[in-house]
Amino acid sequence: MISQNQNKLIRSLHLKKFRGQRGLFIIEGIRAIKEALAAKIPLEIVLATEAFSNKNTSLTQLVESNKIGNISPKELNHLSPSASPSGILAVCKIPKFKNPNLDQNFIYLDNVSDPGNMGTILRTASWFGINQVGLSEGCIDPYNPKAVRSAMGAHFHLSWIGHLELSTMNKHTIIGADHRGKSIDSLEKKSENWVLVLGSEAHGLSETVRAALDKTVAIPQIGAGESLNVGVAMGILLFHLTK
Repeated sequence: MISQNQNKLIRSLHLKKFRGQRGLFIIEGIRAIKEALAAKIPLEIVLATEAFSNKNTSLTQLVESNKIGNISPKELNHLSPSASPSGILAVCKIPKFKNPNLDQNFIYLDNVSDPGNMGTILRTASWFGINQVGLSEGCIDPYNPKAVRSAMGAHFHLSWIGHLELSTMNKHTIIGADHRGKSIDSLEKKSENWVLVLGSEAHGLSETVRAALDKTVAIPQIGAGESLNVGVAMGILLFHLTK
């Protein structure tokens, strides 16, 4: 049975304000819970329905017994930010990162506001081994529940996520993704450190960010369509930068 305090806490974490105040965020689903446990991330609260626990004993047995509690499907529907809860929900601490490593490559996001895109970007960055993600002030909170769900555990493999000024990256080649840039065919794996900059699908790169770029690259259009999803575009560009 969930306590009233736990109920209030979890519901408050739907909002960015309270995630920031409490330093906590919500994760849901088998994949995200497994990734958190594999990364040895302490789970403050874990709640699972009886049906979920019976089907996934190998997972629930990995959680400290004093941290996991049973919850009814009705209670989970009330607490979960998801429209269709998977049967398990956990609360864990937002990582307190040290300073970014300026000797490594970065992704930089300029006003990316869609949480699904944010999650896809984090997941894709982790896949390609780019573990630092800088954010402009206009970006969606990376710990937004929809972003966390879309990232599928990628948060636990990144070494740094935070706000960043491109002007501080004077030892990196700053590459912007823009449909007016040179073809991706000109983009090769670089020996020097780089920052790959992506903007929102609706507005592209801001003028402030454009002023800081060393070059822009574009993915040639072969078929039809207005634009590529920003996460898909990033994956294509990272393949060229890291191959």
